[in-house]
Amino acid sequence: MRLTELSNLKIAVWGKGREGEALKRFFDEHGIKFDWLDGNNVDLSSFNVVFKSPGISLYLPIIQEAKEKGVQFLSGTNLYLMNNRPRLKRIAVTGTKGKSTTSSLIAHVLTGMGFKTGLGGNIGVPLISLWGKKLDYLVAELSSYQCADLTEPFDMSIVVNLYPEHVDWHGSHEQYYNDKINLLKIRHSAQIAFLNAQNDLSMRYAQKLANVILFNNTEGIHIENGWFYDASQKLFETSQITNLKGQHNLENICAVLSVVKALGLPLKGIEILLNSFQPLPHRLQTIAEIKGVCFVDDSISTTPETAVAALKAFEGRKIFLLVGGFERQQDYQILLEYVQQHPTIYLFTLPDTGERIYQEALNRKIKTQKCSSIADAVKQVQQQAVSGDVVLLSPGAPSYHLYHSFEERGEDFKQCIEKYFKLK
Repeated sequence: MRLTELSNLKIAVWGKGREGEALKRFFDEHGIKFDWLDGNNVDLSSFNVVFKSPGISLYLPIIQEAKEKGVQFLSGTNLYLMNNRPRLKRIAVTGTKGKSTTSSLIAHVLTGMGFKTGLGGNIGVPLISLWGKKLDYLVAELSSYQCADLTEPFDMSIVVNLYPEHVDWHGSHEQYYNDKINLLKIRHSAQIAFLNAQNDLSMRYAQKLANVILFNNTEGIHIENGWFYDASQKLFETSQITNLKGQHNLENICAVLSVVKALGLPLKGIEILLNSFQPLPHRLQTIAEIKGVCFVDDSISTTPETAVAALKAFEGRKIFLLVGGFERQQDYQILLEYVQQHPTIYLFTLPDTGERIYQEALNRKIKTQKCSSIADAVKQVQQQAVSGDVVLLSPGAPSYHLYHSFEERGEDFKQCIEKYFKLK
């Protein structure tokens, strides 16, 4: 829908989150009248177009009822893409984990190469806030919520991985996967999809899609014997990347290199640009080292798989893992099996899933302590951690119920460390 078409329509902006706020500012600036709605107990039937915030599930019955009455649903993301179609290369990044780092890295590299690059979507600013900016490249991080109702394709679409998540919004894990992959299904024939060859769920969908480039694959960009390779050609040693911890971040870099190569840009010397990137907060972020004890905030971790990835980054050290959060019906067997194989890992479980993890850990004879809060966990760790140990917040579960966001959870962790370890 073109912006000019909105002037004669009755419009609602539904949701007062970041995108709702951005749309309000945008419509005010362009003189477009609208009603601002919030909550799920709203009447949508009197509007021609409803701009739904991503956090509102697409599968609510009131949405289907409104659609049957002729109401059209749009998003700020789709509106921006519909109205900004110059010679602008559009790159989208999604995935269960790693999408923020991967999209930020791509934008960082392109900017470092001298291109005017916009970064937005689920990270930074909503895309509608980039309206009118003259860009060479647009890099958009998209959540599953934003992918689900996406109608406008990207020139390049990257899915860094798929794991079970967000069943409360999508209704099932299978629907979650399909909503993510919608990003790839709406492409035009010449537009490229990038998928992770090391991720089983991604590969399930790769077989059904055309024009796919695989990363972490021996025929493309991959890691082998401590080197980044482009097929059989050595690029640079993984040890040259010192600012991003963990094997999963090296795999994300393979996605970045694959995109840069597909754009026809040089890979020579790119390791210097990659290593000048500052890691994002709450993502394997070392926040303190006190008397030899290393404190790491990985509050972004909301799945068991990401908690395992965080543990692997510190393999060989004694680790106190703070784990648990909002219940999303996730299977923690992969985490418990890894911990069982590494007896130097101690579990400190947090509500709500912590109760389930605690019981299963006891059954496996894993060293574990049940905690009522992050403060309780840090207080208990304070009595046990010694020089050389790692205290890792990688909850493997969302932050809802106890916190508004993973950022708030990470800040609470930092404040508890300051309190009990007298950081200040």
